Order: sequence, then C-alpha cells, then structure tokens
Amino acid sequence: MRIPRLAALSLLVAVTACGGTPRAGTSAAPAPGSSMPPDAVLVDKDQVLTCGEDEGENEGEGSAQALCDAIAAAASPTAVSPTAVSPTAVSPAPGSPESHEKRPGPTPSEPEEPGLMGWALEEGEPIPAPNPGTGGANPRLLSALLTDFGPGHESDATPGAVVGLPAPVADASLFIGLRMMSSPLHGPSLCGKWTSGTWSTVLENYDQRGVWIAVTQLEARRHADPLVSGESIITGPVAMLEHLADTSGVESCRKLKGTGAGTGAIEPFPVPPLGTKSFAFRITGSRKTPVWQWVEVVQTPRCLLEIRIPNQFPKPRTDPAVLLPRIAAAAYDRAEAALN
Repeated sequence: MRIPRLAALSLLVAVTACGGTPRAGTSAAPAPGSSMPPDAVLVDKDQVLTCGEDEGENEGEGSAQALCDAIAAAASPTAVSPTAVSPTAVSPAPGSPESHEKRPGPTPSEPEEPGLMGWALEEGEPIPAPNPGTGGANPRLLSALLTDFGPGHESDATPGAVVGLPAPVADASLFIGLRMMSSPLHGPSLCGKWTSGTWSTVLENYDQRGVWIAVTQLEARRHADPLVSGESIITGPVAMLEHLADTSGVESCRKLKGTGAGTGAIEPFPVPPLGTKSFAFRITGSRKTPVWQWVEVVQTPRCLLEIRIPNQFPKPRTDPAVLLPRIAAAAYDRAEAALN
C-alpha cells in the first residue's frame, strides 16, 4: 500500500536531518520477482512511497511527487536545511544492545535518484536508531509525556524517549525527528524553531549537560478516525526556556520556502492560555497543502512543551485547529502532575 502523507513527511524529516553529503543510492532494492515499482522508497514490508505518480490522482496523495522531489533535493549537496547534519548518523551508544549486533542499514539502489534512503525491516522490528543521549535515565520526565489522547496512542515503533544532552547532533536529529515531525519549509535562521521545532534549536544552541529533551508520537489505530501528533518536553536553564518561547521576530517568517514543497508562512492563531505563556500557529502552505502543521507551545517554570499535528490523509474528524488546544491541555496537565 502507499505510505500516507504523514509518513512521507517523517521520511522527509529523516533525510533532511541527514542532508549533508548524499548517500549512494535511493530506495530499498526490491527482491527478485517483486512487483515493487523501481521508483518506490521501501519503509517497511507493507509501506512504500511511490514517486512519479499522477499529481491529480486524488486529494489526499496529490502532493506525493512534490514530497519525493523535496526528499531528493533535501539530500542534495546544494540543499540547505536549518537542521542539516551528517548522513553518517545512528551510531550505537557504547554498551547498548545495539553496539553488540549489526543493525540493517540503508539499502542502496537506483543511483540515478541520489539522496533517498529506506530501511527494509522485518515486521515488528524497531527502527534502527538508538538513543544517542549521554545523560542518565530520567523516568520522571518520561512519565510527563502524554501517552494517549482520544483515538491516538503512543507509537509502538517509536515509543516515548528522553535524550539527555550533550549528544551528537546528527544522531539526535534523526532519533528525535522520527518522533517529532518537522515541516518541509524553512526561512531565516530564527524561523527554525517554528518550522523544525524548538528541539532543533536546543540541539543547535544548547547541546550541554543539564538539558533534556523528551519526545513521543501518538498514532490512531482506527483508520476511520486518524489522529497523529508529536510532543516534546524540554527542560533546562530558565533563560533557555524563555528564549525558546520568545515570539519576537515571528513576523519575519512570512516567506518560507521548501524544495518541492512550495511556499508558506507562520500564521499565529489564538488558543486558551496555559502555563506561564502559550501560543499557537499554523505553518501554511500552497493550494494542495493549505496547512503543513498546527503547533502549540506552552512555557512553564519547569519546562517548555510543544505539540505538533501534521497535515495527514485521511483527515481527522475534528479540525486540527480545534484538536490542538485540547491535546495541549491534556499534555500540560500530564506534565504538571509528573514534574511538580
């Protein structure tokens, strides 16, 4: 089956995060006799993203080609990304189980489409991206993450995790990006915390001991009522939290661009107040994707919480702009109870 738009975005995040020198090859090589199209990216045994499809096929998958183009361009040597890192990410932490066994790496093929990567995984096998954090366990912060909301439950493939900094930025970008979805748009450097996420700014500017990033992703198990959202909770110095919650300069994020993804802007909208400070915004797009993401950020004296709902197909029964403050309120209550 075709991978839904959300998963295509997650793949874009992973490739953008590894967007330095491109790896040789593109998609996972199909087995002999397989009917898998040569221009498909294998994500697991049941999911492929097929490039080169007719853009007018249907409303939900109409931007698949643009996403394919964006993924390829993101890994190009000329591409510039606010979270660009080396493609040699994912090195097992010393002493971890992964350090004693070889994990399947990207399977190269079709060199005429540089930059696309995929892992061929057995059913139920976890994504080979070990936690790169150098900090010790933090069960209290892990318990602060929201594990279910309505039809959404914590992902089995990418369960909640806490990354203790310092950590290799390349590895951390991939590990966190698989749980907390970023948009494919970018603009001036100060827009990165809105387009990519506050966690990306933390990795770039505050990769120091005493800073923690907790992340998780909720997924719906009912196709009839889909809901996917990502949550991050950041703890550290108060000055860092205040900087992450500072909205000054957001007006300069009105002309965002993304390779193969068109243009967009950061568009704030009102939400009920939470914590010390809270605000929400849409990352708008073009006609085919009017909104890439709905985002709410909540600052408290103890942490900074961020909720992201990506554009997805089929659409949730409830407008994401209405769902967002509800999820944020539930996440805030959970975090306050755990961290107080």
